[in-house]
Amino acid sequence: MKPNTRYPIPNPCSASKSIFALGLILAVTLLGWRGEPTSVLAHGGETHKEQPKAMPKEVKQDPSGHSHSGSAESGHSHSHGQGRSVTVGATVYKHMCIFCHGEDGNGGGKAMAYLYPWPRDFRKGVFKHRSTPTGSLPLDKDIFDTITKGIPGTAMPAWENALTEDETWSVVEYLKTFSNRFKNETPQKPVTPGPVPPSTKESIEAGHQIFQEMRCARCHGTDLKGDGPIADSLYDIWDHRVFVYDLTNPNTFKFGFDKEDIFMTLSTGIDGTPMKAYNHLTSKERWDLASFVHSRIQTDRYRKAKYEVTLKSEMVEGDIGIDPYSELWDPVPATNVHLIVLNARRDPITRVQFQSVTNGKQIAFRVQWEDPVPNRSSSRHQDFKDAVALEFALGDVLLHTHGHNEPFFGMGNREKPVNIWQWRADWQKEIETKEELEQATEGQGMDMDVMIFGGEVNPVESLNPFREVPIEEMNAEGFGTLTPQPKTKQNIRGKGLWKDGKWTVVFIRDIESLNKWDIQFNKKQPILIGFAVWDGLHKDRNGRKTVSMWQRLILP
Repeated sequence: MKPNTRYPIPNPCSASKSIFALGLILAVTLLGWRGEPTSVLAHGGETHKEQPKAMPKEVKQDPSGHSHSGSAESGHSHSHGQGRSVTVGATVYKHMCIFCHGEDGNGGGKAMAYLYPWPRDFRKGVFKHRSTPTGSLPLDKDIFDTITKGIPGTAMPAWENALTEDETWSVVEYLKTFSNRFKNETPQKPVTPGPVPPSTKESIEAGHQIFQEMRCARCHGTDLKGDGPIADSLYDIWDHRVFVYDLTNPNTFKFGFDKEDIFMTLSTGIDGTPMKAYNHLTSKERWDLASFVHSRIQTDRYRKAKYEVTLKSEMVEGDIGIDPYSELWDPVPATNVHLIVLNARRDPITRVQFQSVTNGKQIAFRVQWEDPVPNRSSSRHQDFKDAVALEFALGDVLLHTHGHNEPFFGMGNREKPVNIWQWRADWQKEIETKEELEQATEGQGMDMDVMIFGGEVNPVESLNPFREVPIEEMNAEGFGTLTPQPKTKQNIRGKGLWKDGKWTVVFIRDIESLNKWDIQFNKKQPILIGFAVWDGLHKDRNGRKTVSMWQRLILP
């Protein structure tokens, strides 16, 4: 899409901070991973087998000629990353990571304004999470694992299925060019936890005693939910506000919630943050403390979902209605899709359930997510509404092929536009309120404007021309370019209902569309689809939300 294209970006200023600033965020927040996790959020989908073309074997060297690709002394493996190339790493970084981490690795990319915690600044060579002791550079494998596994509870997704192994090792090499520490220092020997001792009543009680003696409750709280007396006044070395996570929630552990993972965090610390290493404690004391923390984790809250999955639309007969609880949906398989939290919060919405059907003339999508409190109104400035959006990549693109030609999954990017459908709970409420009032006052000659504007419907919001339906169709070509389609081009129908602690929303559109800015469902290749959810309880709006990476949608 060229700069002078009349549509869909006629006036980016009006929509720059609008609804779907999918500040998705990608790139590599270098908050490492400990070894092979056994109980972390599941990642990946189908194995990506296509290899990049012409992958040069290029390994960065320091001035003395010593390779940083791996020596026995540094703990790096000779068996991994044989196809490392700084050039390839730079290319992948500019496609996947620059939006968050910035062109020079300072963590100030265009998406940074939408994220909390902020993306990693690589220039100091300080990495929060490593398998090496505090103050040490990480092993290359630590960085590799962070990229592939992601960081649950943050905006850093898992790139395991998005990048080949050589591409990932190449990104590792490129990230190291941002800091001179990698030219002048060698990582220390990694911490080895040894055998995991069993948790006993005695070890848990001893760990609780250590928790109190180390004054851990000042940050983590006595109940480990992250609301200690100084939790809201903590900053890291970049003067960024620190968020203290709920340690009872297994979905927010950055490195897995197994006892060994907790032991490693206690042993290595989180450099750059107030979370110091507790290596002054004996190994037994750290295991006891890990036993205590592990005993408080509410494992029944664990929500397993993948960052990338293949979704399917099922063929059905007959008309497809907008009733979210129609029997039509009962036999349709549902797939969980993992959502990335762009702004740290307690109890985030981290997954949606997806279903799709088509009768050959229409296609419909049903999206469900757990939300204990429905937020239906945004009439007052202190109100925030619940909402959900579907995002589709336009053009002839395939996921992770042809040199990664897919758009950035956060609002697309230049000449790679996206089509967005957004349902809002407040619009749904306004439509339902108008219908109820019209039925109640039919034939009584009452002033509907007075009744509506004096009630639950915002008079300013009611001027919106799309208010006949609770869904708006938009396009974007990068941050600050979100633009609604004209009323004559709005052709999405749907409805949302909240019931038993869950939102269920249905979107329906005709298969055929003559609008070139609409997603075309009549092509044989997979459709790229993404999701975003706004939770009014957490004051979500604009770029404050939870989002997914691209998923593949297969049509029958």
